[in-house]
Amino acid sequence: MEWIDVAGLVKGASRGEGLGNKFLATVRECDAICHLIRCYDDPDVIHVDGKVDPIADAEIVNLELLLADLAHVGRRLEKNTCKGTERSTLVKIEAGLEKGVPARAIGLSEDEKCAIKSMGLLTLKPVVYTFNVDEVDFMFDRDGIFSRMKKEMRSIQYSDPNTQQYAIVSAKFEAEIASKSRSEQIDYLSSLDLENHESVESLLCYNILPSLVQKLLGLSLFYTGPGVSPERSQTTKSYLYSKGFNALDVASRLHGEIQRGFICAEVTNAVTLLKHKSFFAAKESGCIRTEGKNYPIQSNDVL
Repeated sequence: MEWIDVAGLVKGASRGEGLGNKFLATVRECDAICHLIRCYDDPDVIHVDGKVDPIADAEIVNLELLLADLAHVGRRLEKNTCKGTERSTLVKIEAGLEKGVPARAIGLSEDEKCAIKSMGLLTLKPVVYTFNVDEVDFMFDRDGIFSRMKKEMRSIQYSDPNTQQYAIVSAKFEAEIASKSRSEQIDYLSSLDLENHESVESLLCYNILPSLVQKLLGLSLFYTGPGVSPERSQTTKSYLYSKGFNALDVASRLHGEIQRGFICAEVTNAVTLLKHKSFFAAKESGCIRTEGKNYPIQSNDVL
């Protein structure tokens, strides 16, 4: 999973203000948008508008994405080559955008989405709103501020509350943690009366956000290799896949030669396999089965 850091958009980005065109072109190539929203006050960190207003910040970005899509769709509809399902879909999207409705909330069918896939529409991409709070709120009022912000964000303009996801992070806290050695991290957390270090780590963005995006995009994991813990093997690898992936697709993901010579695969579930000391022991107990090239991959399969 690759994350691309794009600087915050400003008013007028859809018209090229600032580095708007460059940033928007980068976002068009992504599968989802993670919008980091400032939710803390700090006199040493100046806000571009002079005050911290998470709702206004989110609405500015949403509006700029919507306006950029509206212009993009308009240009495409002017072309004689825009015909059939593509044209009818873009006309529907244009009508929605003019009313302030993002493309992802219009209710497009899979065929309609496929017809306009090359457009890379910004408002068609799923969104994760990530609230960046100070370290005090993150550690001692995390649930409270998360609930309040989530409730407020469901009413912002130019969004789709039925599909958007939410997360809460503290960039300052995580930067502080990352700059310390492991022993220093434990001492630091202990000084905050946080003895359960593993539970704290589970709340950090590198654990929270990939899982959230995986869910948002409808992705699952499968594994190749013996399926044992890293201490016992360095050859196990994990892969993300979308619905409809089969064993032959796995072979093509690994190597073209494997795909051309593919006949069958040995398959089991990761949880089941990890109960055994080795792949051979699992096979001896009857946990390993053979599947053909059309076998639909299941979540947590090991091949």
